[in-house]
Amino acid sequence: MKRRNFTKALYFGLIVLTIGMGEWSCNSKQKRPNIIFLLTDDQRYDALGCTGNSIIQTPNMDYLANNGIRFENTFVTTPICAASRASIFTGLYERKHDYTFRQPPIDSEFIDRSYPLLLRQAGYRTGFIGKFGVKVPEGTQEQCFDYYKQTSYPYFKEGKNEKKRHLTDINFDHAIEFIQNTNREQPFCLSISTWAPHADDGEKKQYFWPESCDDLYEDTTIPEPELADPAFFESLPDFIKSSLNRTRWFWRFDTPEKYQQMVKGYYRMISGVDMALGRLMGELKKNKLDQNTIIILMGDNGYFLGERGFAGKWTMHDKSTRVPFIIY
Repeated sequence: MKRRNFTKALYFGLIVLTIGMGEWSCNSKQKRPNIIFLLTDDQRYDALGCTGNSIIQTPNMDYLANNGIRFENTFVTTPICAASRASIFTGLYERKHDYTFRQPPIDSEFIDRSYPLLLRQAGYRTGFIGKFGVKVPEGTQEQCFDYYKQTSYPYFKEGKNEKKRHLTDINFDHAIEFIQNTNREQPFCLSISTWAPHADDGEKKQYFWPESCDDLYEDTTIPEPELADPAFFESLPDFIKSSLNRTRWFWRFDTPEKYQQMVKGYYRMISGVDMALGRLMGELKKNKLDQNTIIILMGDNGYFLGERGFAGKWTMHDKSTRVPFIIY
């Protein structure tokens, strides 16, 4: 599928699938499917085991791919997370919804056609958990969602029994609460937007993971990134050489030791999401919802891990725009 058609196909395919199934289900015993849409932050396309990455451990994401459909060449239409999330929310290109950082909120006319509102109007119980990431008119959350839990940094917070818990685990605690309180007679669409594996840019350590991932990758050596030859950086235009991509490369990857530390931290954060996903899948099975629930996994943008002398995203290179996309 051509890149320019992908956003609309994804968005309207989701709507047609759910609302269309509602039409025929009126005359059949089969219920409309539940939907869980898991959007990770800064997870690049090959940061899953099922893509051939022999280092990262993502058994639950791999299960979804091996038992569902993994799209190998999925590209977002903009490598800027705020604009990309607005496109996912509305089904529109950035030039149409006109939202990115430092812009006014998304217009109400586009909110009226957003996927959670359309699904809610079609009879779905809608929920949102995690990083919303876009500005919207006042009252939008109440209009679109029956259940809304927005979270933010820091990555470690006081949880139940005053024990610190990782933000990923807290978000999935909310997701499990949503499922436990589901009316079996009403289909649901739950959007979970993780902060992980986004770096905490204000902290020197950058990447923070759940305690359960502490020992992962300890004895592993991360290979040098492809396109690491300085010639790739030197071939770039001057205005890109001095961009934030290069600044953050110095934060994360400018020494071999730092590169090993940071990539392992990034991988541990993704493994933390994977473990939490496993808990959620177990809860679906426990509540006998696993056979009628579609799980969609997607990243909001790509990510440089040292390629071309860069860190982050924001350019139109494939490492910056290519994302994981799985439908189970």
